[in-house]
Amino acid sequence: MSRPRIIMRQIREVLRLSLSERRSIREISQACSLPKSTVSDYVKRAKQAGLCWPLRDDLDDDGLESLLFGTSTPTVGAKPMPDLGCLHRELKRPHMTFMLLWL
Repeated sequence: MSRPRIIMRQIREVLRLSLSERRSIREISQACSLPKSTVSDYVKRAKQAGLCWPLRDDLDDDGLESLLFGTSTPTVGAKPMPDLGCLHRELKRPHMTFMLLWL
């Protein structure tokens, strides 16, 4: 399960502390009250995106988010939702279980 994204103000603060102040992941984590893994992930994404401090003036929150996280596309090979009406009818049959339907 993925964790929710933090607000953009905090992301900008993480980037400022990392890129401008050259603080360590641990120091940034304590200063922003964020897990070290989250800070490390955002710093890594910023380096991959080639960001430097100060950020461009024309880079708004949506632009920064798209640089760091890309566009969300549906995963390839995602399984379609089962027909719940059909499942309900099949479960009414005698001796039918979810396990049998799954197999």
